[in-house]
Amino acid sequence: MSFSQMDHLSNLPDELLVTILSLLPTHIAARTSILSRIFRHLWKASPSLLFITQDFPPPHDKNFIAMADHALLHRHPSLPLLSLSLKSSSSSSSFLLDSYMPSLLAKALSLGLRHLTIEGYLNLLPFLPTIFSIQSLESLSLTSNFHFWSGQYYVFPSGFKMTFLRSLSLQLYTVEPANLSRLVSELCSLEDLYLHIYTMDRIRLSSRTIRKLELISSYQKLDTVELFLPSLESFHMRSCYSLSRLSHICGKMPLLKRALVTLDGVHAEHISAVTGLLCCISHVEELSLHVKENVVENVKYPEPILLQAGKYMPNFPNLKHLDVRLFLHERNLEAIVMIFNNCPVLESLKLIHKIPEFTLVRVSGRKKNRARGRKKKDRRSRLPHNANGNCFYAYFRNLHLEENRKEFSKLLRKKCSYKRRAQN
Repeated sequence: MSFSQMDHLSNLPDELLVTILSLLPTHIAARTSILSRIFRHLWKASPSLLFITQDFPPPHDKNFIAMADHALLHRHPSLPLLSLSLKSSSSSSSFLLDSYMPSLLAKALSLGLRHLTIEGYLNLLPFLPTIFSIQSLESLSLTSNFHFWSGQYYVFPSGFKMTFLRSLSLQLYTVEPANLSRLVSELCSLEDLYLHIYTMDRIRLSSRTIRKLELISSYQKLDTVELFLPSLESFHMRSCYSLSRLSHICGKMPLLKRALVTLDGVHAEHISAVTGLLCCISHVEELSLHVKENVVENVKYPEPILLQAGKYMPNFPNLKHLDVRLFLHERNLEAIVMIFNNCPVLESLKLIHKIPEFTLVRVSGRKKNRARGRKKKDRRSRLPHNANGNCFYAYFRNLHLEENRKEFSKLLRKKCSYKRRAQN
């Protein structure tokens, strides 16, 4: 059998071949040029380009520049560019993109670029004015592992006209809170926002168009979160490290349908922030609340996390599905019962008991080891035993039926009787 009879790939239409090549990194797609005459120039017409810089020893760095020239800088204006991704795999290879970035972005601007992704060990500050001048962008993702040591911040330009931008992802180490707030408010078509915060102690976001928000914080000193998003439908908030100063969460999200909240290192001092969070997401239909609690060793009994003394639990008129992972001692379980009583249309409830981590305390100027002799009653779950015979997991369904609601309420109320209340 001859080679021409075996080469079925070359018989495919050029449009389909270009689509296949667009799914590959550009340096891989360029290698197909040696297959046959048909593939010699096809990779240059790909509407999606992915440039990955590595530790190229000379003269391989020249090969990368030649590839970028053929695929982008010498690109014919009749070939539109839909997507461009620039990635540096290490700090030593970032110099290629640093020196080449202005010309690449300028050419992409002239080709009507729609999707731009830049990530790696890059200082993006000099390129922000050019990036925000690309009016045709529909999605933008900026990720930089470069952080300033002199107190300098990333500053987003003002007066840009990115009327088509619907998706924005930012993972930058040093961003000034007021500058970020202004950026979000000026993006008039933004619907999907992803933020990873590293050094911001307060977050204030206000937008009438955002429908999906993912907020990740890796800063232990996060203090305030304010969200005024009247069109928000999906919300994900997560703290990657133990919180030490979180004191205030507020906002207005009346159209919220789904919320996933994961908080790490929560203790009694954060109860006002947790209560504020529950109030501003009270219109949600699906709620997952995962709280990793820290209990200080000298506290006689764990304090409630979901219910602040003297405050009322907010109503959840639309909540249908609730998933809670928490240290379910008696007081926290009582808060769950109060949430249940304020959810008239709740259908399913999943409860998972999470044993907290005990924090280190100072004794005579020295750190004491984690508590070892903690009383068993302080760590045990107050959930009823499930079908497997343990009380670390409970799942209740069909709670919208009146009989099931009464049975569930009676079951959990038995677990919420304090000894001191019985004595009284």
